Amino acid sequence: MNAKNPKFAIAPKGEYNSVKSGVKYPIVTYLDGLFEIVSPLTEDLMQCLPKRCGHLGGKNWILRNK
Repeated sequence: MNAKNPKFAIAPKGEYNSVKSGVKYPIVTYLDGLFEIVSPLTEDLMQCLPKRCGHLGGKNWILRNK
């Protein structure tokens, strides 16, 4: 994990169905190795894993405080 109590999640380079790479998504909740962001497509909450996330085809999120 790149940040303690991260505030933003960034998808690494690649093509994804749910999110866009390089976009900084505000983290709504972060708890027990799981975090939630608002889906840019449906505006619903998406639950994500910091490492090997299914939304990223098994890639890791880049987590930041700023």
